[in-house]
Order: sequence, then structure tokens, then C-alpha cells
Amino acid sequence: MALYLPVHAGLAVVPDKFYLKSVLLAPTGYTLTLGYNDGSALPDAATVTIPRSTHVPNRSYAVAGVDDFADTVGRVAIGRLDEIDTLPPGEYTFTPSAGELEPDAIRPMIRGIQSLRVSNNGELSAPIYGDVHLVAGNNMRIAVSTGLAGIPIVTFSAISGLNLNSQCACATPETGECIRSINGVVSTDGNFTFNQGTCLEIAPAAGGLSFADLCAQPCCGCAELDALTTQVDRFSDGVSTLNNFVNRLGSEVAQMSLVVLGSRLGDSGCSTCN
Repeated sequence: MALYLPVHAGLAVVPDKFYLKSVLLAPTGYTLTLGYNDGSALPDAATVTIPRSTHVPNRSYAVAGVDDFADTVGRVAIGRLDEIDTLPPGEYTFTPSAGELEPDAIRPMIRGIQSLRVSNNGELSAPIYGDVHLVAGNNMRIAVSTGLAGIPIVTFSAISGLNLNSQCACATPETGECIRSINGVVSTDGNFTFNQGTCLEIAPAAGGLSFADLCAQPCCGCAELDALTTQVDRFSDGVSTLNNFVNRLGSEVAQMSLVVLGSRLGDSGCSTCN
């Protein structure tokens, strides 16, 4: 096994403290865990999974760091698996002395910023990689300075009254031409006055004027209209009664005519007698 494991120098680790902590044998492949001998907790440092079906001798695999070594990414090359295949499936653990690695397998790496994430009300954005520019917005100022021991400092300051607001991109609404005259009457001082008369009342309204004719108010209320409606209903009932009387009178006249006609025929004698 050949191992390349870059570790950030900021962790202040000792290269010969890394060791092979455990090997997990499964039907589908193998999982190697590297540990760090810190003298007490023996934390995990990195892991790598080797699939059984696609492995070929001396193929390299990515080693991913965990916990304090989460930003560590290395490579490991695995040779033949003949000997390990003779072991039954399960997990095999090793002490730091039993799983000791060659010191030159650990290489220090300068610690740096991997990515930036923006936190907005507790919600984190996706990691931002590459060159990142911090741009000041409205009423914000960003200043770069150097602190103790030459540590660079980026300061964000919220300010006001320094004309750092962006220009308003709102479009100014277009206005029409001014009223110059009404019905041919031209104002002399730029103002136009409406004078109300005896029966005309002028009052301001939303976005205009309200004109009311005070002399054209209705003279009847609901009570008078109800009384008038009652009289009209009675007149309609009288018309219906009159129609019934006329029909009955017509029937009486027709019956009278028949009686008179029968009486005249009864008085005339027979044209021939035996």
C-alpha cells in the first residue's frame, strides 16, 4: 500500500502519529480507516473504500478526511488482495504500533480557505469556490486592514448619509399637458375658480370635484310612495269589479232580448186553421 495524505500545517500534527486504525472486510469490498495517535482519544483521520469487483492491482483511490481532518484529500494505491481475501469478513482493528505507517507518507499542506458560504437568517448557501469578490451594497463599506501578527482583517461597516445609495432606476411617470382653458374661459393668474350658486353645491372629491343640485331633491318619501301604491292597487281592484259587472249586465240584456222575442212570436196566430 502506498499512501499520500496531505495534512494542513495548521493542525500541528506529528507525521509519525498516523496509523492504520481498522480494516472492514465485506462481500462488496474493503474500507480502510486511518487514525491519529494523539495519546488519548485516537480520533479517525481519513477513510477510503475499495470495491472488490472493479479493483485491479496498484489502482489508486481517493482518501477523504473526517472530523478535524475534514478538508484533507489524499490518495492511496492498493496492490494485490490475495492475502486479505483469505480472511473472513468482519472488522479488524489495530493499535498505533501495529498499524504504524512510514513517516514520509504524511506530507504537510498549507491550510487555506476551501470555500465560502453565505448565512441568511440561519439558511446556508451552497459552497462558493474559486475567486470570490466581496462587493459593498447600499450604505455598506468594506475595508481591509492588518491586525496583530499580520493577520488580515475584513471589516464590514453599515453607514448612512454618505450618498452610497444606488441611483433610483424608477421611470418618472409622464404627465399630460396642462389645462389652459375651460369652455373658452382662460385663467389670468393660473388658477381656475368654480363658484357655486343657490341650488348648486361644489365639494372636493377623491381626484376631482363633486357637483350636487340642491333644488332637485325628491319631495316625496317612502311613506308617500307606499300610500300612492295602495291607491293604485285599489283602483286596479275597482276596474276588475267593473269588468265583472259589465259582463253580467251584458248577459242580462241578452236574456231579456230572448224573452221579448219569444213573446212576440206567441201573440201571432197560425197562418192556416182547420
